[in-house]
Amino acid sequence: MVERRLSRSDHPARRTADRYPLDADVEVVEPLRAHGVVINASEGGLCIAVDRELPLDVGCVLEITLQEGKTIERARVAWLRQLPDGYLAGVTFVRD
Repeated sequence: MVERRLSRSDHPARRTADRYPLDADVEVVEPLRAHGVVINASEGGLCIAVDRELPLDVGCVLEITLQEGKTIERARVAWLRQLPDGYLAGVTFVRD
C-alpha cells in the first residue's frame, strides 16, 4: 500500500500546522463529562477519541494528563465522527 501525504495546497481550507502523536489522557469537564485519549496534537488543537458525543461548535474545558502533569485547556469542537466504540473529535484551542 502506498501512502500519499497531501500537500497543504491539496486542502487549502484545512489546517496548516503539523500534527504530532501525543500520549495523553483527556477528560472533557465542561459542558458535559467525557473521557478519552489524545490521538495527536498541533499548534492549533487536538484530535481526541472520547466515549461520548460532543456538541459541535461548542466551547469546552479539557483536562489533559501528560507525563509532566495535568493541564487545563479551553477548546471548541470543530468536527466529530462517530466510531463503533465512541467518537473521534477535532478540537481547536480557544485563546483569550
